[in-house]
Amino acid sequence: MLVQTLLLIACLGYRAFSIPTPSPDTHQRRSFKVESIRRDNDIQGLVALRQAYRKYGINPIDLGVELPDFEPVALMNAVAKKNVSEPEAAGAVSAASVQEDAAFVSPVTVGGQKIMMSFDTGSADLHIRSWVMNPNVAGIDLAGREVFNVSNSTTFQKMNDATFRISYGDRSYAWGYVGTDTVNIGGAVVSGQAIGIPTTVSNFFLEDTHYNGLAGFAFSTVSTMRPRQQKNFLENLAKDLDEPVLTASLKPKAVGEYEFGFVDPDKYRGELVNITVDPSSGFWQIPSLHYKIGDGTLIKRDNATPAIADTGTTLMLLDDEVVKAYYAQVPNAALLVSVGGYTYPCSQTLPDLSVGFGDSHLAYLPGAFLGYSQVGTNRTTGEPVCFGGVQSNRGSKMQVLGDVFLKAFYVVFDLRGPSIAIATPR
Repeated sequence: MLVQTLLLIACLGYRAFSIPTPSPDTHQRRSFKVESIRRDNDIQGLVALRQAYRKYGINPIDLGVELPDFEPVALMNAVAKKNVSEPEAAGAVSAASVQEDAAFVSPVTVGGQKIMMSFDTGSADLHIRSWVMNPNVAGIDLAGREVFNVSNSTTFQKMNDATFRISYGDRSYAWGYVGTDTVNIGGAVVSGQAIGIPTTVSNFFLEDTHYNGLAGFAFSTVSTMRPRQQKNFLENLAKDLDEPVLTASLKPKAVGEYEFGFVDPDKYRGELVNITVDPSSGFWQIPSLHYKIGDGTLIKRDNATPAIADTGTTLMLLDDEVVKAYYAQVPNAALLVSVGGYTYPCSQTLPDLSVGFGDSHLAYLPGAFLGYSQVGTNRTTGEPVCFGGVQSNRGSKMQVLGDVFLKAFYVVFDLRGPSIAIATPR
């Protein structure tokens, strides 16, 4: 019966599938919008994959092939600045897609200073780069970077003996002290929001130049702040919202938005598929037991790892079995050591992919959504080589539904339950 349900649902819509949802509460409090504007830049897939592997402590690949005729493209960097277009609507700010959707960044005002930040449902803390960091770290110059200046904020207060410490599996790290300040995101204001101010960082935390801070929206049980874990911005804001939700409409290479406090029926078609989240890991975690490639057989995997929805990760990281099966359907696809992941000739059409969303639903992604970027050229044929948006989690304990997945849907992160919902976007 489960398989029939999954197959039936997979035929109902283009990207998301529906179940009945309760009528919204008519009580109105507040909602706030964060608009998304595309920027025209590029990033190699290797960089996006390296960032994801660092975040989740995954070892990079040591297997695969080398193509003697492969010539990689040059890396390009974008620097986060303040001069972005602001929407005129009250309660709205821009959220720019940088480097071909490598990240979605938004101007967030902290202590009266505008900082470009990434929204990250895969971590819990709000932390920002600051002038109190050692300016000689790794020889990287902070000049021209829009970083936070504690001394320029009249509302910043240092918390006595409070610290935060982030460390990843590849030994990259950031640590420092914790303070509170007034944070404004699109007109939504939290006074006394806990903020991590790094004083010591490794190379990795300064290499990424397209944003200068991170706003975490995972559950506060994975906060790295000590001696007491602190609530994130959404958890602090929830009591003032009509609904305690963060919605994401991250349209690929186009204008999209985040919104606090309101599930907008004009943003999606059909009904929302609402799945209960297991918050025990601290993440927006759901089961994902099934997959189907194109029109092939629906496969159930009893040993599948759970999946988390992470706006702060660019790619989809799926169990290795799924990824191998997927690229086996793509002619001349290869696990290429020099770029760190699966590549394929850009002229190839990628197959569609359906992945389990909860125990009884499939989320369908057209193949056109699953490529990522050109990473090189075959010198012999002159044909461009592309990097796949679906990569292996290398045996990690979780699968990661990053922006490659989330851009295909209207997504609701709901503290009630908690739960996560998706629908076909308009």
